Amino acid sequence: AAAQYTARATAAAEAAGALAPPTFSLTGSADPWMLLEDGAQQKLDDVTKEVAKKLRGVVQAMDTNINKTWMPQDVWLIVAWHFAITKGRKWAYKWMAKKFYNSKGVEWEKSFWRWIANPMRVVGALWITTYLFDNGLRLGTALELPNFLPTEIEMIGDFDRGMYAMASGIIAVMSTNHWLPGILKRKFGIKDTSQRLIITRLATFAVTSAAIALTALLFGFPTSSLMGFGGIGGLTFGLAAKDLISNFIGGAMLAVVRPFSPGEKVFLLSNNGRFRSTKEPTVGAYQVKEIGWYQTTLVPKDTRPTTVPNGYFLGANVVNISRQTARIIVAHIRVRYDDAQHIPAMTTGIEAYLRNHVKIITHSKPVRVHLREIRDDHLSIRVETHSHVINKDEFLPIQQEILLGIFNIVKLHSSGPAWPVLNTVGEDMRPWHGGDGGRGRGMYADLGTQDYDYNGL
Repeated sequence: AAAQYTARATAAAEAAGALAPPTFSLTGSADPWMLLEDGAQQKLDDVTKEVAKKLRGVVQAMDTNINKTWMPQDVWLIVAWHFAITKGRKWAYKWMAKKFYNSKGVEWEKSFWRWIANPMRVVGALWITTYLFDNGLRLGTALELPNFLPTEIEMIGDFDRGMYAMASGIIAVMSTNHWLPGILKRKFGIKDTSQRLIITRLATFAVTSAAIALTALLFGFPTSSLMGFGGIGGLTFGLAAKDLISNFIGGAMLAVVRPFSPGEKVFLLSNNGRFRSTKEPTVGAYQVKEIGWYQTTLVPKDTRPTTVPNGYFLGANVVNISRQTARIIVAHIRVRYDDAQHIPAMTTGIEAYLRNHVKIITHSKPVRVHLREIRDDHLSIRVETHSHVINKDEFLPIQQEILLGIFNIVKLHSSGPAWPVLNTVGEDMRPWHGGDGGRGRGMYADLGTQDYDYNGL
């Protein structure tokens, strides 16, 4: 039995050794499949070195061209670049429109040639600055003004490198803001606008920080000075610009919490006259056009853009009507006292009509039709129901149809309108009292939605 047990243990140990993962060692004691052959490894190293040399050559060539001095006659290049910005872009768009854009329907405002204007202006400003700097040094040297000019070649080179780094950073930020949201949507399948917004902002912040640090270093600022400015200078700036920072924080919170997104409609109340209220007839619901770093652009019904600082939304209550799941219909019906005995028939008929209507929600929302108040000159029935039709243009005809249906039911069981009554002092206008027969008893049907609900937005 002992021998049999020993044999089984030996077999188990051999099986475990066979299944154990191969070990890897930098000294060469690894399984063959973990290492490349000597010839393949040498070829890989040679290719890596060759690519590194080429990249180094490209960087050196770029640095040489960056530090190349502008001559006075080189001004023609700046003039040609300005012409390309003002006229050349249009020509290029028209030429490409005939070849490619017509089939795709790309408009000028959405085309690449429309966007490229600002990056081209950045390059133009860069060239003008370095042109004036180089030729200013040449003129100063000719006038023998060494005390006012940098004399070290390294400083001149640092200035050109710093300017090109600054321009490259600005163009990188522009490109990130413009192209990254589309890339996230098409390539990575991120459909949510707010998620794309926050990713774009984080990427923009990273690019901006890297560009500022690189530019400062290339201009010759020591690292210790940059770190000191980031501490004491950052604290001073934060105290002096708390409102500015509040707006930036508000923009970040809008991107994270996502109370609304571009394209949605919101209900905005007036804040001490700073913004026009949604209750104004010419305003209605605000449509969110753009959520920026510092401010949010809202467009009211009269199409006058309203700019709201993002810090305002940190303590404001915003009603997002684009995310509502149903629309409410509320009606108040005035009934004469003489028709009080017909109220059960009215409420039963109206409730049955609403529950049988295909556009009314009956399974998850209540349908309420009841006598709610007894007024001096009429009885008040309140109707409350919900429709699953969200789109306003589609909802309004349905609301009209439902209100007319309620009106017909009330008319069927009513003896006439309940006109409002204006009582004279000492005069008894109760309908059950003998006298003039109950003059003026108020309109019997005052149908419509309440002023404070959001159906009219």
